[in-house]
This record gives sequence, C-alpha cells and structure tokens, in this order.
Amino acid sequence: MYNYQTVVEFSEPVPAHSVMLRCQPASNACQTVEQEHLVVSPDYWLQTGFDAFYNRILFGGATEPHSVFAYASIGVVATDTYLVKYRGENLFLYRQPTRLIAVSETIPEVRDNSIEAAYDICRWLSDNIEYQEQATTVETTAAEVMASRKGVCQDFAHLMIALCRQQGIPARYVNGFLVGEGETHAWVEIFDGYNWLGFDPTHNRRIVDGYVKLAHGRDACDCSVSRGMYTGQALQQTTIHVTLQNI
Repeated sequence: MYNYQTVVEFSEPVPAHSVMLRCQPASNACQTVEQEHLVVSPDYWLQTGFDAFYNRILFGGATEPHSVFAYASIGVVATDTYLVKYRGENLFLYRQPTRLIAVSETIPEVRDNSIEAAYDICRWLSDNIEYQEQATTVETTAAEVMASRKGVCQDFAHLMIALCRQQGIPARYVNGFLVGEGETHAWVEIFDGYNWLGFDPTHNRRIVDGYVKLAHGRDACDCSVSRGMYTGQALQQTTIHVTLQNI
C-alpha cells in the first residue's frame, strides 16, 4: 500500500498555476495497480494522459488566486519479481549521453556481461561515492558527482547510468517508492538483451521486490514526479512524504 503526499506553499497568492504530475504507479509485468485514489486541491482540474516514454501523467491547473497546492496519491499495488518486459523501446535513447548524464572518467574492473557489469558499477559506487543529503541539486550532473564523490539517490542513479552507457549497456532512470517512509526514490533499469532489470546503486543491490515504479526516462528531467509553472514572483516551498508498506 502506498501513500504519496505533496504540499506546495506559495509565499503569496498566485493567480495561475499549471502542473504535470507522474504520481500514479505504472502498470507493467511486475506490478499491477489494484486500487488507486487521487485527491487534489479543490480549485485544480486534472486530465490523464501519457508522455513520450508512455509514463502515466496528470496535467491541469488552477486559474483563481491561491496560496497552496496539495495532492495525495493513495492505493494498493500487487508486485512480482522486478523485471520489466522489453516493449520495442528505442534503445538508442538509452545509450546516449544527456546534459545530466555524461562522464569521461572510467572505473576499473568492469566485466563484459551486462548484468555482471551492473553489479560491478553498483559496488564501485557504494565504495567510492558518499551519500550526503543537500550535497547536490536537481541540476547536478553525473560528471560533477564523479568529481565531488558525494550525492543523493538521483546522483547515484545518474552516475550509474553514465557508467553503464560507457560500456554500451542501455540504461534508464527510474523513480518511485521504496518500502518504508521518506520521499520518492531513484534507481536504474538496465537492458540485458531481453528485459529491463532493476538496480539500486544507492543501496548497492539488484532489485527483486520492495519497490513500486512510477516512471522512467533518459534522466531525471524526463520523468519528474511533479513539475509546474505559475504566474507572479511568489516563492514556493514543497513538502513531500511517502509511505510504502507491505500488507
């Protein structure tokens, strides 16, 4: 059972606010959405759709002045062993560097097999990159993380993807929920020639269970959980809380 809540507070009323959300779990071979409910601020309207990567999206907004935007995505997901079937995606997209994902430095002793290479990269990241909150921002690149040797889950995922792509392994960024309480989590899917397999470089492990996927993309910019624009000069403060528990 998952419970994802976000509250955005503005320092002064904003007269217009447009949003795009990816806060509903994906439906695929390893997870089935059995129940879901979405509650949003009453002044907001939302429509459903899909983005270019076939992630579920909600888009809409509000036009009346308001100081708070809040929503909660709640539901039940049945999960199986983490394995996402290949659906004919363009693998070229997941082999190329992006603005956030590009490194020139290489790491030693990476085996040729894609799965073994992913284990090697996870292990290297665990040994050489320090998890440190607020050490980076959403704009921090994989090259900057490689240089500083510190970051959060987004940074671990970006750097793993960059190192996999160096080896010719298609790899993509994934966000979603991890069992426990906190915020959204980021991990990686690599293509083994047949399917997409999950790896969590922050925790140095291949993913078997305990994760619920929301969306994927080339990097974090392609699949942000919440994105929006508003009119005016107001400052905003966002609070996120996620709970995922087995039932």
